[in-house]
Amino acid sequence: MDDFSRCMVSNTRMAARAITRRYDAYTRPFGITSTQYSVLGLIVASGERNVSELAEQRGFERTTLTRNLDRLEKMGLIASRPAEHGNGRICSLTAKGRDLVNELLPLWRKAQAEIRAELGADGFEDTLMKLQRLATI
Repeated sequence: MDDFSRCMVSNTRMAARAITRRYDAYTRPFGITSTQYSVLGLIVASGERNVSELAEQRGFERTTLTRNLDRLEKMGLIASRPAEHGNGRICSLTAKGRDLVNELLPLWRKAQAEIRAELGADGFEDTLMKLQRLATI
């Protein structure tokens, strides 16, 4: 029988949950999840984009991204408008959303630094490289 403790799916999911908990500890007091903060960061990095482009850029499932965008819009952190072509919508940050991104950025950096310290600088960079490669499989 195979050694299920070496299962890539199980191990990446356990790691993802542990890392998510770390980041969520910093974002929770602000009323959002680390995933929602990542979506805000994606919009900052990408500028105004439609939902499909945003989903493709970071590998989000479109339905998951749409659900998070809807929540962020209800919170007043993003605004959306119909796309000029097609049925999509274009998303952008509101002033409130930009303020929150800026307010949380030092805490996001702190979470990054904690994980970097636990893995060591080389281990952190090596892990990121491997994760980025795995994301292309």
